[in-house]
Amino acid sequence: MPIPFPFTRRGALTVAVLAGTLGAAALPAATASAATTRTAISPVATNPAARYAGQAVAIGQNMVAVLRDDPRAGGPEAWIRAVSANWKPGDPYMYRVLAKLDRDHLTARQRTLSLRLTGATGSAPALRVSTAAGGTRTFPLPKVGTPDARGCTIVTETSIGAGSIAVLSNGPTGPRAFFKDAGDGTRFGGVVDRAHPALPESAGFVARITDPNGPAPKLVTNMEGGGHPASTTPFPKPGCLK
Repeated sequence: MPIPFPFTRRGALTVAVLAGTLGAAALPAATASAATTRTAISPVATNPAARYAGQAVAIGQNMVAVLRDDPRAGGPEAWIRAVSANWKPGDPYMYRVLAKLDRDHLTARQRTLSLRLTGATGSAPALRVSTAAGGTRTFPLPKVGTPDARGCTIVTETSIGAGSIAVLSNGPTGPRAFFKDAGDGTRFGGVVDRAHPALPESAGFVARITDPNGPAPKLVTNMEGGGHPASTTPFPKPGCLK
């Protein structure tokens, strides 16, 4: 089946950009009600990558802030990471760490931006980003107990041939994948997820999720057609139990 845009064939290279370990102990329960609260907001982690995952937001200067607020890991955090110039929401972000803001390190400066974690001991922490020209933006951290705050959704990417990348994520809502050009990051072809586990024929290539509701979903892709074998890539494990 012809592909409606030009591609260049490349060898398959899977990029696994997630690492880390869970290192913080659970908070002590001073009372029965405190124990109930802790249980509600701190489900058991199933993937050590969750320690470094969270809500990624672009802050400028080819950087993202990965925002999280997990009491088991010390409370509110903002991990400042370098990303490519064509980074978009939903793309992988587990690349080079430039700075980390938390209750013990409230400020940092990166690439002409001044960063401050505000409200770190309160109920509504936020990251404030100021430019040299005096502009300021504020990014609220995800609410304690939500999937983003716990790092539940894990993102990876893999080459699927023909100069194309599949971006795979998995979390409380299940597996999801989209597709982009390996060179300039242009997205194409649509999205596959639990509700739509396969791309239509009009996409020009094969992409479908096997076992989308099961414990080990996989992405099957074929960019070439014409009898060429398809490739199969496991989705990452979610960062916490559903």
